[in-house]
Amino acid sequence: MKSLFRAVLLVAGFSVLTRFLGFLFRIYLSRELGPELLGVYQVAISIFSVLLVLVSSGIPLAISKLTAGYSVKKDFRAQNGVVSSALVVGVGIAVILCLIIVVFRESLGHLFTDERCVYILITLLPAVIASAVYSAFRGSLWGNQNYFSVCWTELAEQVIRIVAFVILVNFVYIGLDGASIAGLSMSIACVLSATLVAIVYFRQGRRLSSPKTYFRPLLRSAVPVTGVRTASSLIQPVIAVLFPAMLVLAGYTSEQAMESYGMAMGMTFPLLFLPSTIVGAISFTLIPELSTAIAKHENDLIANRIKTSLTLTVFISAMVIPFYIGVGPEIGAFLYDNTASGEYLARAAWIMLPLGLSNISSSILNAYNLEVKSFVNNIVGGVLLLGFVALLSGTLGVDALIWGFGTCMLVTTVLNIYMIKRHTSLNLGLIKPTLLMLLFIIPATLLTHFSYPLFSLAFPEFLAIALSAVLGVGCFVVLCILFKLVDFTAVFVRFKAKTLKKS
Repeated sequence: MKSLFRAVLLVAGFSVLTRFLGFLFRIYLSRELGPELLGVYQVAISIFSVLLVLVSSGIPLAISKLTAGYSVKKDFRAQNGVVSSALVVGVGIAVILCLIIVVFRESLGHLFTDERCVYILITLLPAVIASAVYSAFRGSLWGNQNYFSVCWTELAEQVIRIVAFVILVNFVYIGLDGASIAGLSMSIACVLSATLVAIVYFRQGRRLSSPKTYFRPLLRSAVPVTGVRTASSLIQPVIAVLFPAMLVLAGYTSEQAMESYGMAMGMTFPLLFLPSTIVGAISFTLIPELSTAIAKHENDLIANRIKTSLTLTVFISAMVIPFYIGVGPEIGAFLYDNTASGEYLARAAWIMLPLGLSNISSSILNAYNLEVKSFVNNIVGGVLLLGFVALLSGTLGVDALIWGFGTCMLVTTVLNIYMIKRHTSLNLGLIKPTLLMLLFIIPATLLTHFSYPLFSLAFPEFLAIALSAVLGVGCFVVLCILFKLVDFTAVFVRFKAKTLKKS
């Protein structure tokens, strides 16, 4: 068996590179489109995200869990049948959804503050069908713990998307605005990445077989997860419509409302999701291993993986908070030439902690087939978010989104952790390290904030920001090591060695 540490490093390395490229692309995109058109694009993306969740959220997770179970039994025909059933279900749903969007495009246009959202959405429809294909093959590779193949195809998708956008914007005239070209480049990238992952699947000796007997187990596992994530993702388009509308009612112009939404969702919030790259890598490797351990009743390994993942998630999420709070405005000015987005970032930095814990705890609940419980928890948090947006957007503006999203993630995390403890009866030992890390954020933030002006006297802006970040984050990491809150070697290697000896 591979160690979890090596698997996480592999996935995290590719994820960091993929997210980094995506991050650079988002900066380029925001500068190319400007806040208003970026806001219009984000509204279209919010609808696209729901379609994507419907065709590609529960299915790859279900395939990975089923594949892990069939792998223990060495039932290769069942693995092939599950992939075939996923292709039929996923592509079928994707085609139906795309037809609905095309047929009712005029009616959809009346829902948005800006009708351009619908045209951008149409350019994204090929990506919906391609993602259904991609998800089926990806789930099989994931369940067989073939992380390298999944990672490099995801990286290829990001690269193709960036190259396609740059070429179409600068060298090919197709009569579309920048936002529509961004949607088209997404579709091109998804079609090519689906082709790549299918080639990888078949070149590794896997086949497709009759799906008839595998629809039921696939849907039984995929539908609850899809329901959970669809309910969560539905909040995005509702907010995309509601938030600008509430700003307009409060006296904003349509352009100002879209600019505010663009700054929040296109500039500030993506930065909050950066630590989720590592948390996502942990989740990515955790679910198949947990599913296998649960099937084999390896209780010691299960307890170790859950405690390790939660503690490491707190560490990763909290580590970035001093950087964002300390030099948030400077980050916004440097990346987007927009100080306001950086000020929002500083005020929203705390959200990363409950956001990371919400993601990893949901993955743990999914591994235990507690998707329905996770669904209820997400609904509760989503209702609170909508309440903040509906009642406070006119008064607080973007801060209503910040406090609403933070409250949503905090409540969801608390409910998820409660369900994990109730189901496993484990002493998670999360309170002490979390409190200590929160305490360590204070000196690390102060060090970041007050070192930046000194560095800026002698270095260019980028280098001054980077050096202050290294100083602040380094302070946080050193304090965590001194207090023995995180011991990577002991956590990942020794526990794995003990487990291998026992097996």
